[in-house]
Amino acid sequence: MLVIELGFLTGRFHTTPWGRNVNEAVTEWPPSPYRLIRALFDVWKRKRPDWSAERIEQLFEMLASSPPKFYLPHATESSTRSYLSENSEDISKRQLVFDGFVALDPKNKVILGWLDLNPTPEQKKDLDELLRLLNYFGRSESWIDARVGDSGSNIEWNSYPAGDGERARTMQSRPVATPVSKDEYEAKPFHLKPTTKKGKPQQVGWLDALAWTTEEMFKAKLSEPPAFRFVKYLRAANCFEVNPVTKIHQHGNEVNAVMYSLESKVPPRILFTLDVAERVRMKLMGIHKRLIGDPVQVSSKFSGKNPDGNSSKGHKHTFILPLDKNGDGNIDHLLIWCRDPFDETELASLDRLTSLWQADGKPDIHCIPVQWGIFGEIDGTKPSKKFRSETPFVPPRHYRKGRGDFGEWLANEVRREARNHDMPEPVAVRPLARLKRHGRDLFWLEFRRNRKGDEAGLGYGFELEFAEPVAGPFTLGYGAHFGLGLFAPVEGSNK
Repeated sequence: MLVIELGFLTGRFHTTPWGRNVNEAVTEWPPSPYRLIRALFDVWKRKRPDWSAERIEQLFEMLASSPPKFYLPHATESSTRSYLSENSEDISKRQLVFDGFVALDPKNKVILGWLDLNPTPEQKKDLDELLRLLNYFGRSESWIDARVGDSGSNIEWNSYPAGDGERARTMQSRPVATPVSKDEYEAKPFHLKPTTKKGKPQQVGWLDALAWTTEEMFKAKLSEPPAFRFVKYLRAANCFEVNPVTKIHQHGNEVNAVMYSLESKVPPRILFTLDVAERVRMKLMGIHKRLIGDPVQVSSKFSGKNPDGNSSKGHKHTFILPLDKNGDGNIDHLLIWCRDPFDETELASLDRLTSLWQADGKPDIHCIPVQWGIFGEIDGTKPSKKFRSETPFVPPRHYRKGRGDFGEWLANEVRREARNHDMPEPVAVRPLARLKRHGRDLFWLEFRRNRKGDEAGLGYGFELEFAEPVAGPFTLGYGAHFGLGLFAPVEGSNK
């Protein structure tokens, strides 16, 4: 048995299969035996030119005698996009080029096996030396550590010529470039046409045919090199499916707050705070459901529902607070926090919150977590005595006659909501007619103020003052867990 091991040092195998264009970003998997024998031919010519053609031909005759079997480790397909210069006077002219590659763990090796070969110790030694002199395999980014393997008796071959085994439903067919054996080639060798009328056709030797260049092929008006052929190989249909490993970022012993920076070419306006918060909730629930694999076990911190399906009480589920930190009227940050610390799966879900969809064809919002920690220690969350409305406070109860002065009733509703959130009552509640932003003022009725199925209530703004500093920002009233009734600290008022 002859075994060859190929280890890709950078975890990448960059190639373009025969007959495909590089910009198709199609990968070659399993690696082509035809590519390997040509790579070894190059090593011979450049690094061991003193070896005779007879010595090399014995090795290559052995490698080309039959298509090998493969062991292919877990891998995945990927590609890069590069704008390369067209070498013109206009430096702005560039061509988009896709570079497809197979990505795999550098510790894992691709193994080729010829089960019916019995090379001599000298042949193994020569082949091993050529393999170890191979710097890259495929394109030059594919750094290689190649060598002759010790034994293949315990290897589970998972890719092989279609005729070597039954094709199961889990296998798929793939054309793979292989060299034509010496005996088969010499039975029907290729001849170059004479260049003169009296000239005779010139036979191309098998060893020379293996090394034919693209230029020689075009001159001979061939679509394939002389000693080349495709062999149908079978490989696992899911060979590029890798079971993801959930990585939990270690953010400390307890984390109950995460601050995100939001980026988009068209950022959402603060008027649509409720829309953004609702999308965040749905995205987190979907991520968590996929992580745990059971929709019934979706975190109540994200859903706001008890196991019986009823709404949870006591405001113990997550607060999702879109923020306009630079005051331009657009949402640029997102604070997600909960009174109880998040568990590992909830943290993993928060870590995977990377983007949000926008309606009307607007580009997605990218979510970049910038700080994990405890509410009150996160930047932008700090104690203060004074707070101002950033989004409208919507009273959860309706005013009716008999409840006294409307303005005083509103102030009492704010105090009542503060008590419901286990906060001290503000000592002063002063109304604010509008939200001041750079360039214009926003009225509270311009904000979306109702969730699906609910009627839109009236919204109001206030400036609140407390006897002692309290942690903020905080939300009160209807939609408090979705950013409505948001009160932000007033700078310089924490004493």
